[in-house]
Parts: sequence; structure tokens; C-alpha cells
Amino acid sequence: MKSSLYNTFLKITKDSTVIYNAFADKTVICRGDINAFNLLQQSEQLRAKLEKHSFIVPKDKDEYSDFVSEARKAEDDYKSFHLLINPTLNCNFRCWYCYESHIPSQMSEDVIKRVTKFIDRLYAEGRNLTISFFGGEPLLYYREVMLPILKYAKAEAEKNSCRFNANMTSNGYLLNAERVEELLKYNFTGGQITLDGDKETHNSVRFHKPGADTFTKIVNNIHLMVKAGMTVTLRINCTHENLDSVLRIPDSFEHFTDEEKKRVRTDLHIVWQEEDTADLYTKLDKAVEIFNEKGMPTAKMEFSGFCYGDKRNSCVINYNGDLYKCTAVDFHTTQRDGYLSEDGNLIWENNSLELRMASKFTNTTCKTCRIMPLCHGGCSKQSLSSQNYCMHNQSEDEKDAVVMNRILYNSLTNTAQAL
Repeated sequence: MKSSLYNTFLKITKDSTVIYNAFADKTVICRGDINAFNLLQQSEQLRAKLEKHSFIVPKDKDEYSDFVSEARKAEDDYKSFHLLINPTLNCNFRCWYCYESHIPSQMSEDVIKRVTKFIDRLYAEGRNLTISFFGGEPLLYYREVMLPILKYAKAEAEKNSCRFNANMTSNGYLLNAERVEELLKYNFTGGQITLDGDKETHNSVRFHKPGADTFTKIVNNIHLMVKAGMTVTLRINCTHENLDSVLRIPDSFEHFTDEEKKRVRTDLHIVWQEEDTADLYTKLDKAVEIFNEKGMPTAKMEFSGFCYGDKRNSCVINYNGDLYKCTAVDFHTTQRDGYLSEDGNLIWENNSLELRMASKFTNTTCKTCRIMPLCHGGCSKQSLSSQNYCMHNQSEDEKDAVVMNRILYNSLTNTAQAL
């Protein structure tokens, strides 16, 4: 037997050690100073528990291959399809860090018909569907694009006994009580909404006209969503300049109940233009701590689920019918990966889909990494151009911080797997 490749040992007090296993996503707190070298010398009772939950594994077990095998099953899952739709590339905000070209645009009736034909194909095969609206700002064409697609997808799902749900990535400004109530009718589960600091800082960055208090309206709209039972991922874009104001954001959610706060999952991200990210990444630990203390489950640039872009059965349909594999591109200037045909077929060009899928799990640094099951090797788009890519710069301190963050996040979201 041997200690699992995916174990992390963290000494939390003089007399206790936390062991976290990234593959099982489970945590055990033990007395004493325990590490990979003395793990097998623990009591028979503790060893039995550790073996049962894969903290201790057979010597000949190839854990990396086992993980990749499980990951491939998830990424190739045929039962469900994740469809991301850009109703427009235009936006009512003009945030300085946004990588997209916000051009006047709207999904036409013709492209909407292509989308519905594609939905027909999915349901005819008995497949379940999740639709995520992106953009631009999708709510700019709420009645013209979003609602027609939602109504069609839900009605046809019921006819074909398929499951359907929807969500969006939005700035949240154009929501209101009427729209939240209407969206609930179409299996809308929530979405991602962004804040850029406290009220003063946010309003200086995310606005549609000078002096507008977009912060208060967006927070109020988030409250409408969680009161209705939706879940909101609160994305906070962090820089060295706004980090102090980010720490004050939880104060604006004090009027939320404890249960409502739990439906706001905060995700801290560093703005892509920022330099010295290693230093800033470490500073985010304080923000994570403050948010979690205030009852708002928070992580920093981490996930354990599989990115939609890494799944074979997912795609982005742009407003003009062009296909992409993920949303992290400037749709106006980036070469498309394919297009949606008039009869509702996905046409992938230049072998783009297969190249993207083949890029996963090719990085040599991932094969012996203890947190591989959490980051999944990072972004497959990055892996296309590098065989030695690591989203954590191969820093062991960063990896320890990721593990502590994950343990705390699991605890606050009631998904902890402590033994």
C-alpha cells in the first residue's frame, strides 16, 4: 500500500494534521504529525478508514490513469448537451478590462430557427439540455431572443420527456421582479453576475452613464434571484487597486438571510491584464477568509467540476450562427471553430473540436500533481499551445492555498466530505 498521489497534508495545530484527497474530495482531521512517509504506520482503525476512502491505495495503482479515465467519461458524456448562446455582442456597460468587441448585433430570426432545429435534433436523440446565455449582455434582447428560445426549449423538452434548464452570464442590471418571475417558468436556475468592488469602486468601472448607481440595482436584482430560489455565481474581478474595496463587498449583502447568502457562490478572479499575479493571488486569501466569515461561500479561481469548454457535447453559438468551443475569446476578431447549418447541424471546421479534445491531459507537469483532480490540468485552450503549462506556476504554496480554500468552500456549501 502507499499514500495517494492526491493527498495533501496540512499541519493546522501543534497536535493535529488535516489530510485532503483531491480525487475523493474528502477531508480527514487526525491527531499528531502525519505525512506521506508515516501515513501507513497509523493505527489499524485509522488505516482502515483511510484505505476505504482512497487516502491509502495499492502500490500498483495508477491513480493518474484512473483519474483521466473518469474525466474522459465526464467530458464525453453523451446524455446531456450544454448549449451557450450569444443573443448579441453588444453591451450596456463598457468595462475597461473586457476582452470582447461590443459591436451592434442581434441574433436574427433565421439563426433562432437554426437553434430550434438543433434543439429538435438533441431531443429526438433523448438528450437533456442546458442553455446558458452569454454575450455581450444577453438581457439586451430578452424578449427578442432569450424568451423565444426558452419557451421553445422547455415546451419541446416536455413533449420529448427530456430534462431542460437554463442560466446566463450577465451584468444583472436589466433584471427586475417581473423578469425573474417569468424566467422561473422556463426552468431558469440562475447565473453569473459580476461586481468590481464596493459601491463606489464598482460604479466607477461598470456603468452605462456617468454617475449611475449600477451597484445598488445589481445587488437588489441578485436578491430577487436568490429569494426566488435561483443560485448566483458572484464573479468579482480583482486587481491590486480594487482589492481593498473588494473586502467591503460582503457588507452590502448583510440584508440577505443566511440561506440566501448560501445561494450566492462568490468566485474571485484576477483581471487578465494584471501583472505580478502570484502576489495578488496570495492576497486573495484574505478576501476568501472575509467572505466566508460573512457566510458567503467563496473560492478563488478554482473549480472541481469540468469546464464546459472541455466537454465534447458543448458549444457556443454566436449571434450570427458561428460556432466556438468556449466564451473566452473576442468573437468579433477570433476565427470561428465552425458554424450552425440551416438544418440545425454543428459543422466543425479545421478539425477544431478534435484538436481541442485531444489537448487535454497532455501536460507533463500534471501527471504527478496532487491537485490535478481540482484544476483538471487547467484550460485546454492553453494546453493547445503548451506541454508544460501550469495554472499555479508549479508553486507548492499556491497548491496548499487551493486545498485550504476547497476544504473551507465544501464546509460552507454543505458539501464537505469529512470523515
